[in-house]
Amino acid sequence: MDIAFSRPASRRWPLWHVALLVLLPVLVHLPELIGPALFGQMTSDPLSVLSVATTTRRDWLEGGLLPGLPGWIDGCAGVIVQALGHLVASDWRQGILPWWNPYSGVGMPLAGEYQPAAFFLPFVLLLGFPGGLLLMKIALQSVAGLAMYAFLRALHLDKRAVLLCALLYAFNGTYAWAADGPSQPLAFLPLVLFGIERARTHVGVGGWGWLALGLGYMLLSGFPETAFLVGTLGLCWAVLRFVQQPAATRLPYVLRIMAGGAAALLLAAPQLVAFADFLREAWVGPHAGVLDAALPHASWAMALFPYINGLFFYGGAEQSAAWWAMGGYTGLVVPWLALIALFGKRERPARLMLAGYVLVCIGKQANLPIITGLVDLLPGVGLTIFYRLCFPAEQAALILLAAFGLDDLFSLPASFTSTQIRAVFKKPVAWASVVLGAAAFGAWRLNGPTRDALRSYSHGPVPTWGYEAGSVLLGCGVIALCATGFLGWGRWQSARARVALVSAGVLGEAFLLFCIPLLCVRAPLPRNTPLLNTVQRELGLQRFVTMGVIAPNYGAYFRLPSLNHNGVPMPSAWIERMKHDFGPDVDGVTFDGITPNRPGGQFFLAETLAKRPEVFEKLGVALALVPHGFALPGSEALAPENRLKLIYADPTADVYRLPNAAPYFEAGPGCSVQAHTQTEVQTQCAAPSFLIRRELMMAGWIASVNGQSVVPLFEDGLFERIPLPAGQADIRFSFTPPFIAWGWAAFLAGLALLGLGFVGGRQRRGDVVALHGAG
Repeated sequence: MDIAFSRPASRRWPLWHVALLVLLPVLVHLPELIGPALFGQMTSDPLSVLSVATTTRRDWLEGGLLPGLPGWIDGCAGVIVQALGHLVASDWRQGILPWWNPYSGVGMPLAGEYQPAAFFLPFVLLLGFPGGLLLMKIALQSVAGLAMYAFLRALHLDKRAVLLCALLYAFNGTYAWAADGPSQPLAFLPLVLFGIERARTHVGVGGWGWLALGLGYMLLSGFPETAFLVGTLGLCWAVLRFVQQPAATRLPYVLRIMAGGAAALLLAAPQLVAFADFLREAWVGPHAGVLDAALPHASWAMALFPYINGLFFYGGAEQSAAWWAMGGYTGLVVPWLALIALFGKRERPARLMLAGYVLVCIGKQANLPIITGLVDLLPGVGLTIFYRLCFPAEQAALILLAAFGLDDLFSLPASFTSTQIRAVFKKPVAWASVVLGAAAFGAWRLNGPTRDALRSYSHGPVPTWGYEAGSVLLGCGVIALCATGFLGWGRWQSARARVALVSAGVLGEAFLLFCIPLLCVRAPLPRNTPLLNTVQRELGLQRFVTMGVIAPNYGAYFRLPSLNHNGVPMPSAWIERMKHDFGPDVDGVTFDGITPNRPGGQFFLAETLAKRPEVFEKLGVALALVPHGFALPGSEALAPENRLKLIYADPTADVYRLPNAAPYFEAGPGCSVQAHTQTEVQTQCAAPSFLIRRELMMAGWIASVNGQSVVPLFEDGLFERIPLPAGQADIRFSFTPPFIAWGWAAFLAGLALLGLGFVGGRQRRGDVVALHGAG
């Protein structure tokens, strides 16, 4: 492409552009938001879809117009983001700093676990509302679109290309498929890139405010792996701009970038300090070593043709493995536009850098030895689940390239004839079509085993082959439509017609692929209120254990202490105790009472619960929730006073009481205990004694005994024990991360530095236009 055009862009944002970016995410999800009033209640809420404490049971993939999970491919959208996020929002609403979660396992840090995004304000507060997960997704889509719009406008691209690609980013494949933690940092990557552009062109004091906000929110958004990986794209952009800076301005530019990064770290310091404190006593599971692995073969086809194998998790074992590996999709038109953009002259170093970034990501996803080895040299990258979590960064790089490709078309003079247009774009369009076609064919061949396995599998109202045929036809049709617009064939020779045709193809594919999962929303399963009321009435401060009746971490949602949990990192003392009590094959990440199954489908906790209930009783477990009619073989060998007693039953669940469960608070002989809450208790002792609190002991716990501070000791290698004086004692327990005072001091310094980043100076515009024009 030999012709490049640059033009200074207006600083004004068209109001209807802003309104569209804010409102379109709301409009797309409007049927679910107002469904009860117009369409009958349909929901994607994991609380219902995952059959959490419901009165009926059915296939978790059924119930919508199309079968499959409705808008999320990872149950962590429910058991972590929704369940723990709801607890965080509830704590903030009550004026409680969300340091501790007493409702999962035997207690564990809440902010320190990181994924609950305890300081991701104000977004995490939305999780306190009904349907909060959807509300947060809509809010983040709007932020993502606006941030990308701001960044692309800073590059002085054509306004129409800017709007199109901002919409592409707001409705990208990660937001379509991953409503769990990995999607949360994505909205702030364009803000980081925008901040880099502002820092590059700033004159005078400040200039790093937007960079600090973008990086700070990425750190606070609850998923450090995604934040880290998308952050590498920001780092590459910052390095590129450093190389392009005139020598005289490089040092001020570097200082502004460093100030922005420092401000972000300081602003996120309370979260980071809590996380670092927890890591000192944490088990990190599979993240303890290098995680080099290749993307499953079927996933390559699904990245380009997202529904070629049907809807979420509908299929056999091979397709399920492919779904678990997906962190989003690209579709066909975005990589096609990205390939065309490689022929452009304007901002050519940026285009080449973005293309190289995507190729390195693909090489690492394929686990190619040389590329994988080089990427693993970057500190921390090898510890991430790269093949899945790099999808957001890949998508962002491809969308930026697509923006350049669209700008090349839209910025052509309106006077260009169809012959001149074809002279510019014939070679890029042909080359992009051939390369993408070869890649798509190769991915289709790799998908062969999964495709063959699905031939005998029903996909509900749409036959298996229908998804494959529809995917291929859609992709080819969109590429043909956009190629017609680029080349100005037939009646599509005017500038307005070309823009309309390409825009229709780009947005048509993006919205269709995004909205297909929304057809999987279904009527909510009715909540089993009698069961929850029974558990709440019978439990007190003790714990329950469940085998599938209530999903792990949803005890935190309902504020009912549950031994079950899902997450990583986990307290190492608790993991060691689990493996000692329940066997070495216990899953420390997903302790749901179901995984792994014993031969014959027997839940792995069943034998321990039936034959050795004292193992649970020592942990303060008073109730066991099991599927209705669940057998407890071997319990008949126990003495009658030690057997589990059935206290509640309905068509879906049975509740048993463990007869000798240890109390949450237990004092020594000669003491009476009156517990008010999990943190407040009053004792009366005839002589000095002790108090046991069956909550996980970690550094940071302090007990106030009649106003005097006491650091608890370990009890049974897991819980807390404090001395008691004779007479009455009013006791209050509190948890604060040990070094959090430094975190708050750093936060205040970060606020000051952030304010400085937004004041003083001005933007240098002449150099920007000159640099862009030079390309």
